[in-house]
Amino acid sequence: MITIEIEQEKEITPMNIIRIGTGFWSAKPLLTAIRLGLFTELADGPLFVSEIRQKLGLQSHTSLEFLDALVAWGVVERQGKGFTAIYRNSPEADTFLDRRTADYLGNLLEMVNDETSPLADNLKEVVSIACVEKRWDLNRLSTMVA
Repeated sequence: MITIEIEQEKEITPMNIIRIGTGFWSAKPLLTAIRLGLFTELADGPLFVSEIRQKLGLQSHTSLEFLDALVAWGVVERQGKGFTAIYRNSPEADTFLDRRTADYLGNLLEMVNDETSPLADNLKEVVSIACVEKRWDLNRLSTMVA
């Protein structure tokens, strides 16, 4: 049997660049919820939107979109719709995003989100001229950002 390979031209699009460059946007609702303490509040039990807004100081016109983004990512669960909806943590959020648990990962995620963290500074330094001057160990860096 003879196999013939046919090369097809791959369409060149900016989608991969856009996906990489805007990837942090999908993390922002999660990181914001961690910083606000949402998961710790919900660990005590389900809350209505109005209760969440009051406890976290959220704007009423944006709170539903914010909470529903977290529902879409599967870290918060919703029962009902609109301003009468009740929100609760997913099992993963209860385990890893409640500040009072031993398995809390929020500190790590906040560090990744913090532009002033040593992690961000190290990456900036490694890709700049300072890398040559200080002779950074690139393997060490890759384990820090991986």
